[in-house]
Amino acid sequence: KCVSDGDYQQTKGVRSEQVIPTGKLFGFRKFDKIQYKGEEYFIKGRMSSGYAILMDIEGNKVDLKPIPKFSKMQRVSARKSWMTIQKTIPSFYLCVI
Repeated sequence: KCVSDGDYQQTKGVRSEQVIPTGKLFGFRKFDKIQYKGEEYFIKGRMSSGYAILMDIEGNKVDLKPIPKFSKMQRVSARKSWMTIQKTIPSFYLCVI
């Protein structure tokens, strides 16, 4: 799945009062591939309080209770222009008797 090079929205608010942090928070960036409880996810959103919103390869939000904390995550790889994940595909051999 392809992701953009950067976060193009820099501010929020009617008169652009709130600056959105686009760099690293706690050593993690948006769309970094991380490992959390033995599963691989991607970071969809970050909170300055130390928590993150995670997503799968399709971009669907993963509902995890409690909300994942940065201190319990391990970064697998940094963001690139393509998000990739390894999956095993079953073989489609037909046995004809």
